[in-house]
Amino acid sequence: MGENRVFLSIVTPTYNRAELLKKCYQSLMVQTEKNFEWVIVDDGSSDNTWEVISSFQADFPIYCIHKENGGKHTALNASHEHIHGRYVLILDSDDYLVPTAVAQVKAAWDTYIENPEIGMVVLLKGSAPDKPNCIAPTPNTCVDILRYRRKVIRSGDCCEVIPAELFLKYPFPIFEGERFLSEGVLWHRVGMTHKCVYINSVIYICEYLDNGLTRSGRAMRIRNPLGGMYNSEICMQKKNYLKQRIKKGLLYCCYGYFAGMSARKIFGGAKYKALTAICLLPGYLLYLYWKKKYL
Repeated sequence: MGENRVFLSIVTPTYNRAELLKKCYQSLMVQTEKNFEWVIVDDGSSDNTWEVISSFQADFPIYCIHKENGGKHTALNASHEHIHGRYVLILDSDDYLVPTAVAQVKAAWDTYIENPEIGMVVLLKGSAPDKPNCIAPTPNTCVDILRYRRKVIRSGDCCEVIPAELFLKYPFPIFEGERFLSEGVLWHRVGMTHKCVYINSVIYICEYLDNGLTRSGRAMRIRNPLGGMYNSEICMQKKNYLKQRIKKGLLYCCYGYFAGMSARKIFGGAKYKALTAICLLPGYLLYLYWKKKYL
């Protein structure tokens, strides 16, 4: 990646979203800032997704990758060799951007590019430009990603934009037989070494589908427990605040039981032994409750 690369790589994993993908494409066609590329990864669709993608013609570069179905996280990994931008934004195929989205992202990063602490600029998602999913109480301020995301933003689903170097540095791990791993894995790993800036502007419009990943929720995570353990363990690090470490310790043990592990095996494979030991019994109780509720 040389000095002449584009500003932004917009990465879109897609699976059987042929018709919805058109709206995504149309939103990119009307961007006021054209210094971006679109990297589409077809994750083994069985509909006419490839035919639809082949019909796209634009005044910005479009890269199309086709792979066997393996889940969104594997599609994001497949995009790595096609990333030419300085920064990366993940845009789901059933969502779209407002016309000034790329321009706003560029203005934000132009402001903070000289600050080596910043590893993420976070703008907002919403059901409409005036209906954000969340609001940052202290916007335009350099903050700790982990503490702010969980303690202040909490349930807010946001639009994260990170340097390509960090996106490429942290590929998603693959667990045999599992097809889901939360994007939070990436944000949490970046959060261990960098800070972020929240900007209260909706640039990303989303409508959660009944069969989409977000709607699938807890049951999806339970069916992919090794990924759940991995994600939880990242946040069990001492850098995180205690309440969050305990919560993730409970989840780590709970997912371990869903993976068919014994308490001994969960403890034996844990990096944070003391915290894991404390969480083994309550994690088992949580496992029993979720097993009855979700399975």
